[in-house]
Amino acid sequence: MSQAVQLQGVTKNYGLLPALRSIDLEVGLGESVAFLGPNGAGKSTLLKIVAGQISPSSGIVQVMGCDVQKSPEEVKSLVGLVGHRSFMYDELTVDENLRFYGKFFSASPGDFDRVIEMTAMEKWRNTKARHLSFGLRKRADIARAMLGNPRVLVLDELFSGLDVDASELLVKHLKSNREASILISSHSLDWAKRLCGRGVFLRNGAIERDVEF
Repeated sequence: MSQAVQLQGVTKNYGLLPALRSIDLEVGLGESVAFLGPNGAGKSTLLKIVAGQISPSSGIVQVMGCDVQKSPEEVKSLVGLVGHRSFMYDELTVDENLRFYGKFFSASPGDFDRVIEMTAMEKWRNTKARHLSFGLRKRADIARAMLGNPRVLVLDELFSGLDVDASELLVKHLKSNREASILISSHSLDWAKRLCGRGVFLRNGAIERDVEF
C-alpha cells in the first residue's frame, strides 16, 4: 500500500448547501499535507470525513485501506484527531487526561512519557486542563491524539491561536514524527509550508489547486 488516505468522488451536502464537491485526493504514507483556503472552503469538513467524525453524502473514503463508512471504528483507531473543540477534561491534569484516554489504546507509562516529550509538556504535566492557556491546551490535545501511534494525524486549524514559539515547537516535533501521515488545515500559508511538503487549496468545496511546496 502506497497511500494512507484516498478519496474518490467525495461530496458533502448540508441540506441544499454543498460543502464538498466531488473531491478526488490521495495522501501518501508519511506525507504531510496542508489544506488551505478561506472560511467555508470545506477544509474542516474534509478533515472530519477523513477522521470518521461525519459521513460523506457520496463517494469513497479509505484510510490505510479501510473504508470509513464500512469500518468506522477501525478507521478511528488509525486516526489521531485534534479539532476546534478540546477533548481534554477541565478538572483532570494533563497526565490524568492522558491516562484516561490511554486506556482505549492500552498505553504504557512509556507512551505517556513519549507524547509529553514530543509536545514539550513536562512542565505542565500535573496542571489541570482548565488552567492551561489556549496554546498549551492544544499541545496537550496533540499529545492525546498521538497516544495510540496513529497512522494518520488530523489537525484542524493547527496554528490558530498559537504564538510564534508554540508554532515553531509544534512544527519541530511534528516533523520528527515520520511514521504518521499528517493532514492539517490552516489559514497561514507560511506556517503550512514550514510543516508540510504539499498544499491543497480549496474554494467553495472544490480543489482549486494542488501544489508541492
